[in-house]
Amino acid sequence: MSTISDFNRIEDCNKIDPLCINAYTEFDFDPENETGICLHTSWGGNCLDLTEIVKTAESCTTMYLSPENDPNCLVYEPEEKCGDNICIHGDDLSRIISMQYLKDVTQEIDPTDGIVYMYNSETFLFEPYDLKTVIGSIQTAIQNINQTLENHENRLRTIEAILTPPANAPDNIKVAWGTINIYGDYTAVVDGSGTATSLDKTHGLYTHDLNTNAVDDQIMG
Repeated sequence: MSTISDFNRIEDCNKIDPLCINAYTEFDFDPENETGICLHTSWGGNCLDLTEIVKTAESCTTMYLSPENDPNCLVYEPEEKCGDNICIHGDDLSRIISMQYLKDVTQEIDPTDGIVYMYNSETFLFEPYDLKTVIGSIQTAIQNINQTLENHENRLRTIEAILTPPANAPDNIKVAWGTINIYGDYTAVVDGSGTATSLDKTHGLYTHDLNTNAVDDQIMG
């Protein structure tokens, strides 16, 4: 018994081997449309503008600083299907930022050993400053000053030793050069051996301790 479908069925035709067909199919970008693509075949072709498809599939990610008043990170807000927000902290960003190439740093001079950046109010840029050389010069100057001070200190000690009054000398004495003491006392009494038994030592020239009798000490009286 036959059915209606038996009468409506079309027998499969024998397909021609594609190697026996002189034809081609190619895709290419549309030279007249940046968002277009073209199909080329042996039977003709057509171009399709993909703008609408691109817009529909366009990413809607966002980046912004957070928190707003005192930000400490850069927030990357992906599409919902891409997961939660990602916070990129400033400390992490600083690991890939070169201070040498910052906007307000001069690019005219490359930094070398011992260089720091000093702001120039005339160029409004941070410019290289050879701090290492300056510190070296300062250290050399300080060493020279210390050596000079040490020399002066030694000289002052020598001068101080020369200008120090002899022990037991009167407070109102002045500097005297010599190797002996000379006393002025018109009432002095000296015995037969040359020893003064009565002597006022408040007037004279003093070069040593007044309680010591040095060889060739003299009495004016």
